[in-house]
Amino acid sequence: MNLVHSIVEREKGSASIRDYDIALYRLKCYKDDVYRGITPNTNALDFNPEPPVFACRFCTTEGYKQIIALANEDGKIALQDTSIKETSNQPLEGTQAHCNAIFDIAWMPGDLKLVTASGDHTARLWDVSGSEIRQIDYFHAHTRSVKTAVFRYQDQAVFATGARDGSIMVWDIRANHYDQPKPDNCIANAHNVGNISNIRQRRAINHASRAQSITGLAFQDDFTLLSCAAGDGLIKVWDLRKNYSVHKRDPLAKHTMNYTGHSTRNGFSSLLMCPARITLYASCMDNIIYAYNISSYNPKPIAEFYGHQNRTYYVKTCLSPDGRYIASGSSDELAYIWRTNKPGAPVVQLSGHTEEVTCIAWCSVGETKIVTCSDDSCHRIWRVGYEYKMDNEEVQIRGRAETILNKDPLENLKLETTPTITRRWAISQEHTPESITPNVTPGPISLDAYNQTENNQGTTSSSVKRSYSRMIMGGSWSDGKFRSVLSSIQENITFPAKRVHLENRGARRLFSPSNDNNLLLNRGYDSDEPCTSSSSTESKKDEIHFSPTLNLPNFVIDGTAPHLLQVSPEKYKENVDWLTRIRREKYEQKVRKTVSEKLSSPIAHTTPARRNTRSRSIEPQKVSKIPKTPALSLLNFFKVTEKDCETNMCCDNTNVMPSAKS
Repeated sequence: MNLVHSIVEREKGSASIRDYDIALYRLKCYKDDVYRGITPNTNALDFNPEPPVFACRFCTTEGYKQIIALANEDGKIALQDTSIKETSNQPLEGTQAHCNAIFDIAWMPGDLKLVTASGDHTARLWDVSGSEIRQIDYFHAHTRSVKTAVFRYQDQAVFATGARDGSIMVWDIRANHYDQPKPDNCIANAHNVGNISNIRQRRAINHASRAQSITGLAFQDDFTLLSCAAGDGLIKVWDLRKNYSVHKRDPLAKHTMNYTGHSTRNGFSSLLMCPARITLYASCMDNIIYAYNISSYNPKPIAEFYGHQNRTYYVKTCLSPDGRYIASGSSDELAYIWRTNKPGAPVVQLSGHTEEVTCIAWCSVGETKIVTCSDDSCHRIWRVGYEYKMDNEEVQIRGRAETILNKDPLENLKLETTPTITRRWAISQEHTPESITPNVTPGPISLDAYNQTENNQGTTSSSVKRSYSRMIMGGSWSDGKFRSVLSSIQENITFPAKRVHLENRGARRLFSPSNDNNLLLNRGYDSDEPCTSSSSTESKKDEIHFSPTLNLPNFVIDGTAPHLLQVSPEKYKENVDWLTRIRREKYEQKVRKTVSEKLSSPIAHTTPARRNTRSRSIEPQKVSKIPKTPALSLLNFFKVTEKDCETNMCCDNTNVMPSAKS
């Protein structure tokens, strides 16, 4: 893909560039583009025949942007022209620049000079314009290893260095010193992790602590410098117009952006500035690359890029020349590329290395060209490959770009959190490396890798829902349901606690059947599906489910009041008129009075007393059977005397006809 031609067409109004993903999909590493790093230092005490490359940068001078500078663990630097094919699978001849490892390289803007930061506590300026690499000056003021170096934007004289001693030093190569160069400005204890009043204790702790090690620097403008450290979780903005060297107290930054994640690995490994000087990209040790808006210094990130692994501070990131893509190494032997306007999962992964991919560089001229370095002591050049398939492709191609479509974007996102926030659920059974485990993929444990739980028999429940990440990544309901792979040995698996976390349970009824608890006990702790009672049809009848409320009455389902422990039979409303009700009440009162007065008299049987008030029910009304009594006229009801009433009552109760005398 010719970017120059596309830009010309866009200026004419006939075409426009949105992205060039198609070029990234065709990235390949051929056999001729694999190199064995830089030659080792044979005079070193700890001789390593294949020292890994720790730093690589493309030149920024016009006409030489295809040249890349590499530095290895033995302190050697080498230059390579990526447009020329050299002897492949062989190490490059380098120059011994330091007596210790070189951790970073910074090219001087618009000139063939560079600065190297080394573990021998020094930074050195080199001239690479001639046939040999020649040292111009050295800068020695740090007390620990110098980890990073960066030039001021479009300035050939001022650069800054950050070291493991927690100090940031700003140097000016134009300064004239007699014995040795001195920094123009020094920010000591820039990322101090403690607040100790005693100066001696502070120096002792700072000297031994590596959490305050400066791992990344970036210039926003001539007077603004941003820094990050290895363990305090802060990105600080410094105003270089202040002289921090004269202050005895800890320096105070102009702005501070705090780490907003939940992991204990809150350190940053590198900082990147977009070409517009508006967006800052910070690679964090929690396997996320955060994007910050530094025009407003909003402490909260505006975007997050994840999918890679960042286990060491040697893993670095880089930006494409136009700022449309961001690339990063990874600890899982891959390199990843994201689109900056599409946060989240990466677009492409580069597979070919056999160890951790550390530093990465993107060429700014010609077609898309990327250089990756790894701990396998090899560095590879990735170019846009042929569109058609080659005859001996298996031999010629040593690495290729792979499109990420079905991979879980949160697979490599491992967060170390407190148990009450989010806890990753792991399988409680122990598996040998040869055992077969359904629905478990080898490699890092993902946050939703175990959303599909297993029951006690080892089979996967069919009622488990798809997680959110599976739905956004696509795939049918049964994807991966019957897959079986060999499970790898996981050393850092954390087993769940014995009690269920109340924060992660869904809402349920106060008194629910035992089937509701079955799904809750077999569910992962951070499952995103709600807890329902629909699993009663799926549970087996012969299983005994534990429930603390199994034998308690369920007043919600029964429809009875809690204080009625002995539930009486439900009564039904009688469909009678008001006049009949009055007559029956009068009749019952007289019966009770007669029975109480004549207890000694023989009575064949009596009618049981009825309650004056009847319970209301929601059931349909039913007509109760009315006892058969002689029908009385309305006139006799109001004019009957006490004597006649007693006579009639006795007749009714004994079923004996009245005598002729009465």
